[in-house]
This record gives sequence, C-alpha cells and structure tokens, in this order.
Amino acid sequence: MAMSSQSDTDSDIEDVADPAPATASEGGHTPTVELVGRTRQEEARLAVATAAGLIERGVSPSDIVIATADVDRYEDSLDRAAARYGRTLAIWTPLTLKRTIPYRLVAATLTLLAEREQGAVAIETLTEPLTLGWVPTNGGSEPLAPAAIHEVARVYAGVTQSIDEWTATIAAADIEHATKQDWVAYLNWIAAQPDAPTSKDVTDTLEPVCERYDEACLPESPGGKAVSELADTLRGFERTTELVTMSRRRYARWLAAGRADNQWSVVRDLLESFATSVPGRRELPTAAAIDVKEANDLWGLSAPYVIAAGLVEGEWPTTPASPVPSAARTVIETADIAGFRPHTAWTTARDRDQFEAVHSAATTALVATRHTTDADGVEKRPSRFLEGVETARVPTEAKNRLMAEPSTLPEPLRDCLSMEVNDE
Repeated sequence: MAMSSQSDTDSDIEDVADPAPATASEGGHTPTVELVGRTRQEEARLAVATAAGLIERGVSPSDIVIATADVDRYEDSLDRAAARYGRTLAIWTPLTLKRTIPYRLVAATLTLLAEREQGAVAIETLTEPLTLGWVPTNGGSEPLAPAAIHEVARVYAGVTQSIDEWTATIAAADIEHATKQDWVAYLNWIAAQPDAPTSKDVTDTLEPVCERYDEACLPESPGGKAVSELADTLRGFERTTELVTMSRRRYARWLAAGRADNQWSVVRDLLESFATSVPGRRELPTAAAIDVKEANDLWGLSAPYVIAAGLVEGEWPTTPASPVPSAARTVIETADIAGFRPHTAWTTARDRDQFEAVHSAATTALVATRHTTDADGVEKRPSRFLEGVETARVPTEAKNRLMAEPSTLPEPLRDCLSMEVNDE
C-alpha cells in the first residue's frame, strides 16, 4: 500500500478538524421533526422507518445518518427494526486503535528509538517491534521467526545496553547463522536511524516500516479469525499510516516554532496523543447502508438528514455521577478555588456539545426521536436539550402510519423533501 510523504511546506495545514460546534440556535433554520415512541423498541422502529421512507422517496442512504449518544443502547433495537424494513445498517464502532498490531508496531518502533536516545535499550523494548512483525526494509521477505526472537529474549532477559553493545552481543552469541544475520540486519537498521530526527526523517523512517508490514504481514482474508478482527487490523493500518503523516506535520510545526527538540520521544508522544482522539469507523462499509454513529462522531461533519435517537433525560444527557458529594461539587463549580476545577463528568456540558454537533450536522432536516417509558414501565422525560429547539411533533396517527408503511412519510418530513427539491 503506497503512502505519500508531503513536504514540510504544508505545515500550515491543520491536522485534526477542531471546529467549534455551532449551538442549536446557531445551526441555521434546519427544520426539526419530533417522533415519540412508547418504548425504546418502538422508537428504533420510528427511526429506521423514517430512514426507509426517505430512501423510498429518492434520498440516498449516504445522505442519512442515525445518531445517538450511546450506540450500544440502541444497536439491538435498530438491527431488529432494520430487518423488519429490509434495510442495512452500518454501525460505526469506536476503533481501539492502540490494540491493533499496525499501531503497536509503529509505537513500539518509536519507543525503541526514543529509548536509544537515552543511551541504552532493554531487551523487551528491542524485541517488541520484531514480535509485532517488523520486516527489514531492504531484503528479507518475512518477519523474524518467533522462536528466534524468544531465544534471544530468554537468554538476555533483564539486559539493558546500547545498540552497539547489542550488535556485539548478538554477533558473538551461539545462535543459528541465519538468525544471527537477521538480528544483525535489524540492529544495523536501528543504528542507521538519525539521532536527532527532522520532520522528514519521521516519514522516511516509519513509512517503509508500514509498507513492509503491509507487503509481508497484513492479511487479505480472515483465515481462521473473525471478520471483525480482520476489519480492525485493516482499519488500524489505515489510521496508523494517517497518524504517521499527521505526527510529522505537527512535529514540523513544533520544531519551526521552537516548541520541541529533535527527539524521537517527541514524535512518539505526538503519535500517542493523536491516537487517543481518533473517531470511530465503520465496521464493514456498504454503499447501500444507513450509517449509525455515536454523536461525537458527527463533530465537524454534515449530512442532509440526521435522525437523533435517544433524546431522553438520563441518557442524553446522562445523569452526572461522581463519588464527590453533590454539595462539594456545587461549591467547586460555583466558587473560584485555587487548584480545584469541576470534572467534566459532573456536568452535562459534553452531552450538550454532542447534541449541538448533531444538530449542526443536519443540513436539510433533523429528526429527533425519544421514548416515553423504559423496560420497567418507568416514565422517561424528554431531554432538556429539546427545550431550546422548535420541533414539529408528528401526531400519533401519522406516526403509526409511518411504522406500518414507511413510504407514507409524515407531512413535516414531506415538506423537507419539497424544500430540498426546490433548493436544487
């Protein structure tokens, strides 16, 4: 998989979209339609029936997004509703990037180079990239055999020394000649990397590592593993290669501004910081599928039709919870006490940001759905976030018709379709 390395001249390009979300009142005059189901299951039917009805009226599935604060709460209900209406959903799941092999390989390589900066490398750090599939960038078509890695790791357990010392140690070791050659090639590669990397060195060093992993190790079929595991690996590789470039750009800006020294440890820290902020990704992309995303994944995005599910108190926003007594939280939140700040979990600010991002994402219509009772029959109040939004509530009769026959879209949504046609 070829990767491009842009020059440092594009250091003025921002790496991560960080737009300030518009508030509900700033989101223009996008109409909001409210659909209320009795139970979560009925609400899910309303959400999918709405999407199905829009598609039957000529809207592309790619122009529809179902968003919720917590996909896990709605996934089963939405899946059952999709089966009822003959539609396919693409559930976007958070990518646990740091657990994927491609990311771990690049991170381990950077950790190795950062540790070398300090003068000595532990055997565990030395062997980690090899264990994860490091392949020589010149020659050598396969990773070093696990047995050859474990043999050296066992013999030199607990040893920490410089790369030059490791080279001399391996050269004198009583191991198979072919294995010794592979180890020496690996150590020579480490020694050849610059001590004080420029931004160009970042991609010159890491891109070949990724490319060789792609050629030699990246699977093309699940084999005996789950399809989802293969999908995670492929997604992990794609995101890791993106983050290498992003890290190089940010590193270039920091160097130019005098904010950092030329050190591999800085690059490692940048990669890690980007990795913790990446959004979810589709599990299995399908062109005809309706995207289902968590609200935070709509940050900075847009879609003509956004269906926001789960707008009930206690779920969106969630009920703040903390071991700190509520009286103490109130004091900290309202008083200016040096050294004390409110924790984000104490407030609903993050939930509101997510709702406003979803509201702003809808360019033609926002469909807000909620349910009135939980599984135990307890009443569920509407989300406080709906108080600041003017909604067109769909009457019960029209709601029931929609669930029975999605093509009979309620009037407020039919009006949105007409507006979209007129806009074109």
